[in-house]
Amino acid sequence: MCKIKEMLGKDEKVWVYLDSEDTWEEFTSMAVAEGFHFGELPVERWEFGYVVAVHSNRDMGHLPLFIWCRSFSGDVDNCPRKIDFWQYINGKDYYCKESQFTYNMISK
Repeated sequence: MCKIKEMLGKDEKVWVYLDSEDTWEEFTSMAVAEGFHFGELPVERWEFGYVVAVHSNRDMGHLPLFIWCRSFSGDVDNCPRKIDFWQYINGKDYYCKESQFTYNMISK
């Protein structure tokens, strides 16, 4: 079975896309089993989020969707690897090459 720590590899951090609350539940079960945490927040207070930054020191945090979407624009350097967690646990091509979200900018 895949592990979150293996997903990190030698990277300091990765950004993980979670497509649904079911995927979130799978992710958090694995995270708890492997000793990952959201700072000092107890597990029962963890809340669903679509994108989580996972660090090699086993700390995690939610990533704003704006940052996630912006990171695909091509003019942003040094972003962590972006991983689709559902694809990862199902043994498929799991690197995110484009954002799963669309966004519209209001222009004048």
